[in-house]
Amino acid sequence: MGVGDSRNGAHLTVTDVATVTAFYAAVFEAVPVQRECLLDGRVLHAELVVDGHRLTVSEWSDGPGEPGGPGGPLPLAPADPHQLVQRALAAGATLEPTGGGPPVGVVFRDPAGLRWAVPAP
Repeated sequence: MGVGDSRNGAHLTVTDVATVTAFYAAVFEAVPVQRECLLDGRVLHAELVVDGHRLTVSEWSDGPGEPGGPGGPLPLAPADPHQLVQRALAAGATLEPTGGGPPVGVVFRDPAGLRWAVPAP
């Protein structure tokens, strides 16, 4: 799995596009824009819009990807951070330790293993 920037937004390289895009729809209220499937129905590539940002999720990348960092690929600022974290946990996210300093928010991993940091309200 990797994360890279594309001309139209962030690009995630994952092994299961369908699972990841379903997670983003449930948690981030992502809106699907386009997707490419094989004849057997497996999703190879999907484009989503998340909070006004374009996000591409695919099993391949046109360029080198960087491993997912602690902040994730998109600068999201949810109106209700607690609700977003609750949706993430309900959709299968796992909580990550934040490092022992003063609490600045919550960090979780999505089904692709990417870390997302949600700021404290």
